[in-house]
Amino acid sequence: MASACDGLELSVMLMKPKGRIEAIVQLAHGMAEHKERYLKFMDFLAKHGIMSVIMDHRGHGASIRSKEDLGYFYDESGRYIVEDTHQLTLLIKQAYPKLPYVLFGHSMGSLVVRAYSKRFDEDIDGLIVCGSPSKNPLAPLALRFVKLLEKIKSDHYRSKLIQHLAFSGYERRFVNEGSRNAWLSANQENVKRYDACELCGFIFTLNGFKNLFSLMIEVYDRVGWKCLNKKLPIVFIAGSDDPCIINEGKFCQAYTFLQDIGYMNMEHKLFDKLRHEILLEKDADMVYEYIYDWIVEKVLKKHN
Repeated sequence: MASACDGLELSVMLMKPKGRIEAIVQLAHGMAEHKERYLKFMDFLAKHGIMSVIMDHRGHGASIRSKEDLGYFYDESGRYIVEDTHQLTLLIKQAYPKLPYVLFGHSMGSLVVRAYSKRFDEDIDGLIVCGSPSKNPLAPLALRFVKLLEKIKSDHYRSKLIQHLAFSGYERRFVNEGSRNAWLSANQENVKRYDACELCGFIFTLNGFKNLFSLMIEVYDRVGWKCLNKKLPIVFIAGSDDPCIINEGKFCQAYTFLQDIGYMNMEHKLFDKLRHEILLEKDADMVYEYIYDWIVEKVLKKHN
């Protein structure tokens, strides 16, 4: 799919059930990973009659113009990645106009889908926010620092300092487990695969961090929410040991923010002892089942 924003070729993957399609789930992956990591979950959905679609975000996976562009968004604002996500929605809905449509976002992707819902909530029938970063009051300062550093270096520069400031707090809790990415998962095999993959764990360019921090600011800004679909079913899910949510109180603040905006159909669920990548934990099956049951109860039953 060519992005309507700038013509960038975005790599898209779709999985259909063998029989009747009951619903569609569009997935938005996280930072410094790629769409193929969601194949197991997509296969589960297909076996339960749900079609799924996912693309590599700009600057990720195969949605790059060169390998040097991993972590580079070809945008200054954090908006193109949201527009790309909405463009894919419209493309799929054009082909399947009568099917209920659920948007799922993990980690950075959860910021994308929340920014998406700020403007396009009428185009979806359900929203799943997974492993979403809690509000960070330092995000505006971080954005200003990145912009300043960009003037000194370049937008392609990869700053180990920014990387450290952004993630050292996550890593600290699991420092004795042998990988700086241990915070992602209690499943050591998952962490090993992540560490070994050249399409995972790369340091963002300054341009990438600028987009990331812009998204973090955007989703917690009360200005600009249309809230046209106030009864939109929304669920926030995360692992209880996910440092990205900071703590349960901050996690609660994230979803009550949307309640305060005006959304009326909110739920939340913390999975005990799971970390950031709950779809790839050893106990991922219970997460899959929870998501499927939620889709049935909150989306399919109301759509039929």
